[in-house]
Amino acid sequence: MYLADVGFRSAGVRLVMPVRAALAERRLTLDDLIATLEGTELTYHLSGLIGDEGYTSRQDIVAIRIGDAEQVLERGAFSFKADAEGLRRRLSSTSVIPQWSGPVEIAIAVMEVGEFRLAAAVSPFGPNTDASRHDVNTSVTHEGITVSVGGIGAAREETAVEVEVAVGDGECCRGIGGYEGHRLGPTTITLSDQHGRVYRERWQEPGRLDHATLALFDPLHPDARELELSVPYVFVEEPGTTEAIPLPVKNPVDARLGRYPIRVLATSRVEADPRARLPGYRRPALGVDIDLGGWQGDRRVVLPGRILVDGDFLGVASRIPASSRMPGGMFNATRPEPLERVELTDGRSLVAKTLGFSHPCIQVRGPWRIRFPLL
Repeated sequence: MYLADVGFRSAGVRLVMPVRAALAERRLTLDDLIATLEGTELTYHLSGLIGDEGYTSRQDIVAIRIGDAEQVLERGAFSFKADAEGLRRRLSSTSVIPQWSGPVEIAIAVMEVGEFRLAAAVSPFGPNTDASRHDVNTSVTHEGITVSVGGIGAAREETAVEVEVAVGDGECCRGIGGYEGHRLGPTTITLSDQHGRVYRERWQEPGRLDHATLALFDPLHPDARELELSVPYVFVEEPGTTEAIPLPVKNPVDARLGRYPIRVLATSRVEADPRARLPGYRRPALGVDIDLGGWQGDRRVVLPGRILVDGDFLGVASRIPASSRMPGGMFNATRPEPLERVELTDGRSLVAKTLGFSHPCIQVRGPWRIRFPLL
């Protein structure tokens, strides 16, 4: 089954509606509980925290009672942020509870906070209540990279499509559509039907970085019978290391980063700026201007990878200029362009003898278009 805002699950039981409990100023809301034959997962929100103990390690224990049977789900330790008044926890356990429909009692004990007891109810979900998963298992290969559609779930609220990527030997996937899962604007995956209707991909906070994603789109039109999924880009990390480049660089130096020609244009010292908004931009740095070479067929280097200072990348700290980053100092992953400058802020970079790069991030241009029937 496909459950909106959750993903694909086998049939089971689910919380009927959110329930709440309070201990003095602290309030806990159980937002969801899903139990299948594969395990149990739940999501809760805890507010009213004082947070005076900062990052003190804590543990939560969840007990679910159905009739005379009780199942305890014990999780690992976690921390509250010092400035956080609330937190949201999503727990997953292999523990299986009885497939019961009706009232349940749930106790959530958080170390040094207290035990919250909730009276809730669960009801079955399955083919009669939620969208079934349709197997697709269709793929397209381009530039040695295979993009596959595993399955689709067409719910009333949204449409979910499983997308998986297989890359070449020695490569690893760093993003489907957008770099590190940041899909927006030109990097979004598109879904269309046989009448040319395009279903907008919905923004999701990037999750774990791997070769698979669950893309979410607007609900399908009732007469949609054939779909086409289009992936504009795939990002991969390739092997390859430049030769050591002597510092300082006064004139452009040609180099090869794996199979790609690049140039280090110049290096220069950047003085500290104590008024900079971000702490990492207040320190002095070694500025490195680079030319990553543009498109080589349907591939181009967008990030030079690990930065080697005197042959070692450990302890190297870097920052990127405002033209290439999003708020917070991160690389602009939704509209990536080859990096033109990087600044090294660790102390040893300012006195280093050589510079190099290893394992670049490559943007591979598609599109990969996959057509499949909606049965």
